Amino acid sequence: MINRARAQHRPTLRPPGPFGRLCLLGILTSVALCTLVEARPVDELSGLVGTTWYTVSLLGQKIGYAYRTVEIDRQAEGGPVLRVIQSIETQLKLKGSDETLTVESLITSTYDANLQPLALTVRNNEFGRVRNISARVWNDSIEVSSESGGALTRETIQKPETFGTDLPLTLDIIRGDAKVGQTLSFDTFDPDLGKMDHHDITITEKRTLTDGREAYVLKSKSRRLPVEVVTVIAADGTLVSFATPSLLQLAVVEASEEDALAAAAPLVLSSEIETSVKIDDPRKIVRLKARLADSTGRRLDYIPSSARQSVELDGDAAIVTIRRMESGGARVCLPITGEEFSKYFAPSDIFQIQDPAIVAKAKEIVGDETDARAAASRIREWVYRNMRKVRSEPRLISAREILDEMGGDCTEHSILCAALAAASGIPARIVTGIAYARGSFYYHAWNELYVGEWQEMDATWGEEAVDAGHIRLQAGPVSMESLARIALSAGRSLGSLQVEILDHEVGEPG
Repeated sequence: MINRARAQHRPTLRPPGPFGRLCLLGILTSVALCTLVEARPVDELSGLVGTTWYTVSLLGQKIGYAYRTVEIDRQAEGGPVLRVIQSIETQLKLKGSDETLTVESLITSTYDANLQPLALTVRNNEFGRVRNISARVWNDSIEVSSESGGALTRETIQKPETFGTDLPLTLDIIRGDAKVGQTLSFDTFDPDLGKMDHHDITITEKRTLTDGREAYVLKSKSRRLPVEVVTVIAADGTLVSFATPSLLQLAVVEASEEDALAAAAPLVLSSEIETSVKIDDPRKIVRLKARLADSTGRRLDYIPSSARQSVELDGDAAIVTIRRMESGGARVCLPITGEEFSKYFAPSDIFQIQDPAIVAKAKEIVGDETDARAAASRIREWVYRNMRKVRSEPRLISAREILDEMGGDCTEHSILCAALAAASGIPARIVTGIAYARGSFYYHAWNELYVGEWQEMDATWGEEAVDAGHIRLQAGPVSMESLARIALSAGRSLGSLQVEILDHEVGEPG
């Protein structure tokens, strides 16, 4: 018999990360005027005033549009200011659902007459989940506020000496001074992560476009989210296109307004990966050996090893061997402390581990238990027994909202389990990957809790120790940066990952 939670809940890694965050990645980093720029008189940018339109596509299919509008407000108090407004809208569907999921983002940046940044506002709407971010730039700091789901957070970030933008390369292109091989490195503020990020951009090629314009190809990568963005900028400074070839072939391409706004069919995505081997009860899998490959021929060198997962590259494929890690080993008392665990206790607007309701619920569940493993087991079991299983919750909602609603897919189960564990003094990670159920693998999320050793548990499926059908792709603390990395991991493989089960062993359920 298949575990009842598996039968009720189809595992899926929701799209907001790769399809919301990543659809915006290039626009947020590649459009020169979107970033926080060095001083230059505003009048010298008057040639860029106006609106440029773009089509947005994934896997070769048009799924939406984007535009950028540049304005110079000469009536503003204190002198003229530059205002840059950017918008993107994309549509997706999950296989088996008739609902169209929409991702929208509106970004407004304001600069003074010397192009020093004054303010940045971002409004993201991912499948009905709205997040508002604002930043005010001062001489040596950036004041940031973020509001989502009724929760407001404020933070002051130190502005580094290397704070800058990609604009110098764009200016060199406009002036005719750009050279192939030229590289620029700088730090800038990422509003989605709420942190500074380091960028390296290199001019790799000069080419003639099909319409006869001269243009330069730039390749960039950030330190926190190491995905390569390929940007094409025309000699007059116009952004022609940008793409992330390794992430669902995301492409944003300059177009007429008519073509950009033309109807686009939502891209239908599936979290299922079919396999020919059928296993009656996945909970009994104690060892599994599988060959993972990418249908596009991309090298699978990003599959991680762990205490229960070993990886051996086989050409461009990966041979993965997974064993069920039994519970009941090392013991430690609560609370668990130490500098190495501090990042797992960092509260945020999605991980409100100091919220009174979350703290109270954690105390109610754990009671007087001081053994970390026993406390973790109580939390995992409570989440499993009390949360409603839904097929997919596409919004990224916070731990407090999950506690209030008490329903969700595997991601909500994992976030709430991690928050209750952290509120009890247990370091907790969220793990994402693929897991076997009903004859196929599905994108799925579970937890790894430190109880004297890192123990992988599944609060969605009620597993004290995850079975060997759980193949790990990414793990980290519950934070916006970690969730973005999880999105990158899914984006690399969604729609192209293939799994062949080579061998497996079954035993008693864990």
